[in-house]
Amino acid sequence: MTELEHARQYLSLQINEVVCWWWCYIREISWQLLIALVAYLCVCVFLYAVLKRVGHAAWQLPGPPGRLLLVTAHPDDEVMFFGPLVYWLARSKASEVYLLCLSMGGDRRRIDELWACTRVLGIPAANVTIIMSSELPDDQGVQWPTDVVAESILQYVEMYRINAVVTFDKHGVSRHKNHISLYFAIAALCIEKKVPPYCKLYVLESVNVIRKYIQLLDLPISLLSASYWYLVTYEQRRTIKGAMVAHKSQYVWFRKLYMVFSRYTFINTLQEVSALDLELDLQFD
Repeated sequence: MTELEHARQYLSLQINEVVCWWWCYIREISWQLLIALVAYLCVCVFLYAVLKRVGHAAWQLPGPPGRLLLVTAHPDDEVMFFGPLVYWLARSKASEVYLLCLSMGGDRRRIDELWACTRVLGIPAANVTIIMSSELPDDQGVQWPTDVVAESILQYVEMYRINAVVTFDKHGVSRHKNHISLYFAIAALCIEKKVPPYCKLYVLESVNVIRKYIQLLDLPISLLSASYWYLVTYEQRRTIKGAMVAHKSQYVWFRKLYMVFSRYTFINTLQEVSALDLELDLQFD
């Protein structure tokens, strides 16, 4: 055997050893990841089973608020993003839910769809208000005037002596500028100290796109990160899905997928808004 053949044989053995080592390493890591994933899934199922039996009233909004105002940008926001919150509060004897929708969604038939949806969710028709203004167009690229939105919300709060206002946070769940406008409106009211002392402000927590579409798997993270949360069972989610079906013009294939996979149809996590936090947050932005 020549020296060149010896070198080739030695190199081949070295390559085989490296490949074998990497294969063993990848296989070991894969098993560890699989075990971790199964363990995490078991934790999710266990938490769901426990919470389904014992309830979670202790983690809902304090009070609970006697009169809660949900502020949305478009018809269908109330069910696509706030379904679990509305489901529980609409069935609570201690709370009355009011809905303020700042646009009709660009099509008048969506007004009728909103009435139909709120009937399914359990919000009285007398508690639903839709604002139709040329200053508040349904446009993902338009941020609404803060003063106009803030004035509408404040007027509603004072008229009905609202105890809690819930709307989107600064990311608007989907980064829709109409959604974000609602956050800046309540932020302005809070910083300018225009909010009555009997009213508190809360925002719906936005999450990254992975958490947004893993439904039950987001449960442990949501419970650890949020101050307040509302969770529905899979049986209760049928009511939320039925309410979304009422938005016939919007219930297209990708929204059907959204209703299946989105964690917002399963759990809502909320944070309270404070003037100090807002000043630091807005200054940082």
